[in-house]
Amino acid sequence: MNFKVDERKDVKKEFIKIYNEIKKRASGKHCNYNIIGVEIKLRRCAKNLTLAELAEDICSISYLCKIEQSQIKASLANLNDFCSKLDIDDETLNVLMKLDKELLNMVDSYFENDKENIEKIYLSGKHLKNYRYKIVELIYYIYNKNYDLANEIICELNPIVNVLNDIDLLIYAIFYDILNFNFLNYNELYDELKYLPKVALLTDNINYLIEILSIKCLLIMNRPLIVTKIDDLSNEFYKISRFDLIDELRYFLSLYFLFNGEKEGFDTTKMLISKNSFKKDLNIFQKIINEEKIDYFDLEDTDEFPYLLGLAKIDSEKSMDILNNRLDLIYLYGFNSEVIEYLTIKDTTDKYDYILLIALPSFKASKNVLVGKYFAYELLKITKDTSKYKLFYQFHTELNF
Repeated sequence: MNFKVDERKDVKKEFIKIYNEIKKRASGKHCNYNIIGVEIKLRRCAKNLTLAELAEDICSISYLCKIEQSQIKASLANLNDFCSKLDIDDETLNVLMKLDKELLNMVDSYFENDKENIEKIYLSGKHLKNYRYKIVELIYYIYNKNYDLANEIICELNPIVNVLNDIDLLIYAIFYDILNFNFLNYNELYDELKYLPKVALLTDNINYLIEILSIKCLLIMNRPLIVTKIDDLSNEFYKISRFDLIDELRYFLSLYFLFNGEKEGFDTTKMLISKNSFKKDLNIFQKIINEEKIDYFDLEDTDEFPYLLGLAKIDSEKSMDILNNRLDLIYLYGFNSEVIEYLTIKDTTDKYDYILLIALPSFKASKNVLVGKYFAYELLKITKDTSKYKLFYQFHTELNF
């Protein structure tokens, strides 16, 4: 049987570069850059103007060079002259001057699920070329689930993370992590999230996004700390009446209890959830863990990942068709194609090979403990039938539970 290999090979290098820059900024070894100088240079290059041509009748070449390199700020008179030569109108300049506030506004709108304002901010700066607006675009594409364009932005931004302003780097790192969550090593990601507050002063909503990402990591890593973290963050969300996010946190907590066999905690927490799709999703996960029969009725109103898990048990061919034709699914939080593929396999030998050749190497890279525990349990069932306990012990040692 042929098995697919994860194609997102560049994520590791991308993440490490961001992680290292975050740690450097947290230690105080950094400098800030002026976004106006960046925009001037990008516009000049786009018009194929030399430094001398743009500086002519305005300032010296060395002065312009320092402005572009953000070593000094342009005077208002010089800035107006540059804008005139570069065809930057007053409206564009106004957007540029307040782009730092608009980026923070974009983060707030994302957190508050304000689609109208996200669209407005995105459109207001479409004529800008600098990296700060690129981060605005990144958030816009992630919000609208346009993952191909989001990855194009990352390819542009990642080579220049060392020149991003502190708060820009912080926001970029958060949304990079949101986009690529399923491809990262969760131990490294959790460590990076702990460094982020040391980089720049956080707004409440930026802090909430970091906390939610941390909780998602704790769930994947199966850490008991998740219980306290969820309790603390739920109290914060009560204060701002974000009951939708409290529901999401209860969903995460229910999953933690379910995967750790804490039936009472699972049942109690699930009862408190209001959103029906969360309850339906939990029902699918529970049936798969307990090896109960799944019907099409169970799949109604479920999210895409639990839907495909359940469908794999009912119609393996259809589930694989969807999996192979919906490449965007890999960006959904917690989505794991390996479990879906595994559920479609009927032959015991093929299951055994899949766990050892695909599941174990994947776990070593990601440290996804929840998925690792599932495959360890599956391997235990297989080894009971084949008496290959030595290989199960090796697998269990690798998982390091």
